[in-house]
Amino acid sequence: MNPYIGIIPAAGIASRLGPLGYPKELLPIAYVAEESGGALRPMPVIEASFRQLRAAGIGRCAVITSDRKTELVRYVGSGGAIGLDVAFLLQSRPDGLAAAVSLATPWTEGCNACLLLPDTIVRPADALKQVRAVFEIAQADLVLGVFPTTRPQELGPVRFDSGMRVTEVLDKPETTDLQNSWAMAVWGPRFTSLLQGAVSGGDTASTLGDIFNTAVGAGLKVMAVWFAQGEFHDVGTPRGLTAALPLFTDGL
Repeated sequence: MNPYIGIIPAAGIASRLGPLGYPKELLPIAYVAEESGGALRPMPVIEASFRQLRAAGIGRCAVITSDRKTELVRYVGSGGAIGLDVAFLLQSRPDGLAAAVSLATPWTEGCNACLLLPDTIVRPADALKQVRAVFEIAQADLVLGVFPTTRPQELGPVRFDSGMRVTEVLDKPETTDLQNSWAMAVWGPRFTSLLQGAVSGGDTASTLGDIFNTAVGAGLKVMAVWFAQGEFHDVGTPRGLTAALPLFTDGL
């Protein structure tokens, strides 16, 4: 069994939210009690992804960041306070999500990777654990955690068959009959090689969703875990943040 490592790409400049003055990953989305039983503290949105990793039994994480986000590095540190071993990788140019994720490939060689997004919150709290279980049981190359959404045109809808085999992954389609989006992923070395080849080949126009779809076309075993009663909140936009905040007033 290959070891697992989390990947959280957090090098974006939060252009959708406007000027914040600090990294969007540190947006406080709830107040939670300290694990030691102390007073309530603000919980930044990136901690939701860290909690998913811990619930899935994953103890290491690579956070992709940029030189504009020293506050994020300072806040997270080595990860000891959140129960993870965290390393930071620098993305020097804003080349997109696929390029950001591929920066971790030298550190994920021989490992299974677990991708989470730093400005999204999903429920259930053990969603990644369930995706990991399907990845192992199905002996898949790539498993996508898929959640309901009313805004598929802004996200990454996934088409899958009755056996949960993925047949198509879209990226911000103009129109679609699907009402879902992927929000997390687990993959193994075969997909890592495909990702690395796509990015090193200089195809900067390809999104990560495009590369997921390429994996389907290449015959890799790509599965979906459909969270029909799940929740997916993108707090990286003013509309998404406004809609999500009331849901988390009682913490996670």
